[in-house]
Amino acid sequence: MDSIHLDIVTPERAAYSEDIHFVSVPTINGTLGILPKHTNLISMLVEGEIKIEASGKEIYLAIGGGFMEVTKDHILILVSRAYHADELNEAEIKKAHLSAKEALSQKGKTADYGAAQAILRRSSLELKVLRHRKRRMGLPDTL
Repeated sequence: MDSIHLDIVTPERAAYSEDIHFVSVPTINGTLGILPKHTNLISMLVEGEIKIEASGKEIYLAIGGGFMEVTKDHILILVSRAYHADELNEAEIKKAHLSAKEALSQKGKTADYGAAQAILRRSSLELKVLRHRKRRMGLPDTL
């Protein structure tokens, strides 16, 4: 099976670097799937979930916005943040999720409302990535 090298980089670290068979990424125009031998491409990425298929496994990461460059033999993803499911703290995410929902229900100040929306969006995404991990491990979905 053909492969292509994928690097996912944040300002703090290299979050992923492996040869892969497929990756799907959230772009401003929807989810885009990339296979080996894809045509050259530069795309803006939005906050969302990346799905990677490599060595018969599926790997999920929660990412912030950024950019992707695809060339004949390499995919470079530069994003503001990227977390694997095993790097996420379920208890903290649930707490942030509930706090954000509460803040949104109170319709407070505009700045607080926008921050609460961002936290709710981010925590929902991270909970989704955690669900994938639980399914893969055969654990009950209690999220």
